[in-house]
Amino acid sequence: MRKSFAASLFAALVLLGGALPAYAALDGTDPSQATAAVAAPRASLGPLVFISQTMNNCGPASVAEVLDFWGIHKTQGEVQSVLRADGNTHGMAPFGIPGYARGFGLAAFMGAGGTDALIKALVSNGFPVIVSQWVSLSDHYGHYRPIEAYDDARGVFISSDPYLGPNHAIGYDEFDKIWASSNNRFYVIYPAARQQQFNAIVTSPGWDPTSAYMADVAIQQARLNGGQINGPQGWGFRRGYSALSMAWDNLQLGDLASAQRALDFARAEGASLVVTGWIAGEIRFRQSQPAAYP
Repeated sequence: MRKSFAASLFAALVLLGGALPAYAALDGTDPSQATAAVAAPRASLGPLVFISQTMNNCGPASVAEVLDFWGIHKTQGEVQSVLRADGNTHGMAPFGIPGYARGFGLAAFMGAGGTDALIKALVSNGFPVIVSQWVSLSDHYGHYRPIEAYDDARGVFISSDPYLGPNHAIGYDEFDKIWASSNNRFYVIYPAARQQQFNAIVTSPGWDPTSAYMADVAIQQARLNGGQINGPQGWGFRRGYSALSMAWDNLQLGDLASAQRALDFARAEGASLVVTGWIAGEIRFRQSQPAAYP
């Protein structure tokens, strides 16, 4: 039954179109900002403020660093009280980020299947990016880190890393290998008024959101079918986390019915009520703001 559930979700996605999801496209966008500068050989936003994380708090610390970039000053404890409200001792599930960002008048985008070129395009155009990776090739623990710069001559991305310190350089080859652990997930928080510019930037290097989300659904489907675990050990849900990811992907693709089915499945698998509540809230938000989506 679980295999047919996952397969039916994926099959439904094949019927969807290829429009870019304007996840937090609210209003007041400036059409003159709907352009993307070509990524330079090197670029830097920073440095971002450095916040040394507390235990397993890389997610809230990374979010606090990016909020500070946009002029919103929150401690990692303040962010943690919202984004780890599920009491998870192992880290932060990302699904509360968009709703939290909207509370400050910001937009947020949560993507999968990102590329180096996409990160460079965002940084070149003034958008810090949080990536979900292993800590390093020798430390396979899930980690969030904001990217503030890159340098093609040195072949590195640079992070204000809450765990490994400020100005932390990661070579492109290692970066790609440790990023693959999350299917290249990335998170961008930015002013809602820059939505059109953001849309232009993320498509400029050839990243296709429909293909990316559909590919992630296929990955989560394989994990469900194979009984694999997606997410840090001890998160309190295993198969449920893959279902949560599928719910999110379906939401971005505009298939609200499949998103709801995946969410219900995650609940049945024991996913946190707080975390499932975040996604349920995003489904309701989309239903109430249809003009904000393609």
